Amino acid sequence: MKPIITFPSWGNYSIALKTLFEKMGLEVIPPEKINSQTILEGAKLSPEMFCFPLKTTLGSYIPALRKGANTIFMVQNAGGSCRQRYYGRIQEKVLKEQGWEINFIDFKTTPKDIYSEFKKISGASFWQIFQAARFFLKELHLIERIEKDAQFLRPREVEKRETDKILDWALLEIDKIGDGKRLLKLKKEILKKLSKIKIAQKKDVLKVGLIGEIYTVCDPTINFEIEKKLGWEGIEVHREMDLTYHLKKAIFPWKDWLIQRKINPYLKSTVGGHGRDAIYEMLNYVKKDFDGVIQLLPAMCMPEVTVRPILEKIHQESGMPFLSLSLDEQVAETGINTRLEAFVDVVKNYHNQRIANKLRICE
Repeated sequence: MKPIITFPSWGNYSIALKTLFEKMGLEVIPPEKINSQTILEGAKLSPEMFCFPLKTTLGSYIPALRKGANTIFMVQNAGGSCRQRYYGRIQEKVLKEQGWEINFIDFKTTPKDIYSEFKKISGASFWQIFQAARFFLKELHLIERIEKDAQFLRPREVEKRETDKILDWALLEIDKIGDGKRLLKLKKEILKKLSKIKIAQKKDVLKVGLIGEIYTVCDPTINFEIEKKLGWEGIEVHREMDLTYHLKKAIFPWKDWLIQRKINPYLKSTVGGHGRDAIYEMLNYVKKDFDGVIQLLPAMCMPEVTVRPILEKIHQESGMPFLSLSLDEQVAETGINTRLEAFVDVVKNYHNQRIANKLRICE
């Protein structure tokens, strides 16, 4: 059976993943962008008490399978005690029980294992796989670069929503590119457009750190576009957790040792997933005098739930505003918006109070 590939929908990263498989000569049917219908379909098929990303990614496969996809690419074994290591097996079992004849490519994140699987399913040469991976990393870097630029520009832009118009255009153009030279040319064009956005240079911009589980933090649909909403309120969002950060940790294991050393006063062992990262990042944001931190986590996410009391403790010690948002298929955007609005007011009051205290000290 000729493999026709699909994969979990994951925000803007889906663009780079599609190109990766196409560059290896595989036929690809991209997953549908996460929406209320795919979430409902995934939740209906999933084990009730399992975490939200399993449900959303499962739901995103269904439209692609209906279009003819027969092979699902899924990276598991993220490490620690996170249940993400079982996603592939559970999703494969559920889909086969529903009558889908599929092949599940489910492997660890070691480079050797990934290469072996790519070679097996595509029949591509080492050079072709290398070139595909290289192009994937270039697209990945560009996507993350413009996301970070947008985080900086949104709260400062003079013409509201101009940044998001350019970002949406840029992502559509990146999705069309399949050549390295054209990608480089497009990169220059995108960065030039972003650099021309008029910004308020002297505007007093607040800073909020976004921490938590990687899927809910990085996928704008899952988190109800929290970065945009905060940016429109004049808040610059910082998010260290992204796919490049995760890849670097997989390649350089000593990074976990450095993180553990930093958080030892609060947690002396691993909890799986990105729990330790959340503590590490919050401590950094406190050190850098940020105005607030938001933790995003899927409901039932054991690592994030485990570290939430520690994050609360850091909040109490530092006084820095902290908000924890748990997401699942039952959460309504209206409720998230209400909590965000209240948090923004707290952050602004905290920021203004700090400025007032500094002025009193100077006097």
